[in-house]
Amino acid sequence: MQTKRSFTAEGRRTQIVEATVRVIAREGLTRASFGRIAAEGGLSSPGMISYHFADKDELLAVLCDTVLSDCVRTLEEAVEAATDPVEGLTAYLTAFVSWQDTHRDEVAALRRLAVDWRRPGAAAAFDERPLMQPLLGVLHAGQASGVLRSLHPGWVAQTVLCAVESFPQALHEDPELDPQTFAETLVELFGRGLVVS
Repeated sequence: MQTKRSFTAEGRRTQIVEATVRVIAREGLTRASFGRIAAEGGLSSPGMISYHFADKDELLAVLCDTVLSDCVRTLEEAVEAATDPVEGLTAYLTAFVSWQDTHRDEVAALRRLAVDWRRPGAAAAFDERPLMQPLLGVLHAGQASGVLRSLHPGWVAQTVLCAVESFPQALHEDPELDPQTFAETLVELFGRGLVVS
């Protein structure tokens, strides 16, 4: 019975987080009251949110952690399936752009939170460094094998992250933008700069 209750509670928390993502993505953080989130999630009352989360800060922290963990897991799986570092670089870039394209509400919510909210006890809403870890593994392996240039891995990873995360803005400016073409452009750009010819 305890397992069933825990499973049900986890499902309810997920439902609340997903509703919060949609509200923040559409309307911003200031409009994301518990009442608005409850209505979006089809909950009977805002009190259901308070039952599962101590306060709004905890809800937003769980939202950030959940979304980022999903993205990191996607990137890790893509890189792990690659047969060599060059393919790993392509896989990372392609998977990251694709994930952003298929998770537009989540990306929009994170972008809004990055501007309007700070996690208690932290300097920012979330830590993006885990997003670079799969790429850093590729860079280190590629440099060790001699197929990627010996450039500072941390600086390269940060530059790549900035470029990939420009996709939502590019999409906003050009709603007809093809995600695959955008990813291929990044692959060409960083491939020429990093792969030893």
